[in-house]
Amino acid sequence: MRLRRVPQDTVFYERMADLVGQMRQCNLVLAELSGSDVGQRREVADQLREIGDRADEDMGAVLRALRENYITPFDRYDLYLLCHHMREICHLLHGAGFVLASEAFDTLPSGVLETLAVLSNQTDHTSRMVSKLPGKLDQWDYVDAINRLTHQVETLQWRMSDAVPNSKRGLTYMAAVSQLGQAFVRAAHGFTELGKVVASIAIKES
Repeated sequence: MRLRRVPQDTVFYERMADLVGQMRQCNLVLAELSGSDVGQRREVADQLREIGDRADEDMGAVLRALRENYITPFDRYDLYLLCHHMREICHLLHGAGFVLASEAFDTLPSGVLETLAVLSNQTDHTSRMVSKLPGKLDQWDYVDAINRLTHQVETLQWRMSDAVPNSKRGLTYMAAVSQLGQAFVRAAHGFTELGKVVASIAIKES
C-alpha cells in the first residue's frame, strides 16, 4: 500500500471525534439504565454492545488511516494509543452497564448516580481535550482533571461497598455491588490510561 507523505490531520481528528461520540452515547445509555425498571434494564444495556461495535469500526478506520499515511499530526504510536484507549473506554462502560442491569438490584446502590455523573464528566473533559488537540498538544490540565475524577470514583466505590447496609440485603446483593464498584473503577481507570497518553504527547511535543 502506498503511503501518503502529506499530513492528513483531518481524518485522524474526525475519527477521534467519532470515538468521543461513542463514549457520550455510552454515558447516555448508562443514565437511561439507571432510571429503568428491573425488567427493562437488560434490553437497555444491550445498546452498549452495539455502541462498542461501532467503536470497534471507528478504531478500524484509525488503523487504516495509519497504514495509509506516513506523516501524522503527532507521534504515530501515541495517536494509536489515544484512539485505542477511547475505544476501550466504550467497552469498559459496556461492562459497567452489564453489571448495572443485574436483577440483583431492585433499587440501585448508594453512589451509583454520583459515579455515573463523574464518568460522564470524564467524557466531557475528553471531548474538550480532543477538540483542542489540533492547536494544543500540551494538555496537562486534562491529565490532572482526569486523575482527580478517577479518585472520586474510587471513593464512591468505598461508599457503594459499605458492608453494613448491604449485608441486610443478602450475599447476592453484596456480590453484585462489589462487581459493580469494580466495573466502575475499571472504567475510570480507562480514562486514566488515556490521560497517560495525553501526558506522553505533551512531554514529546511541548
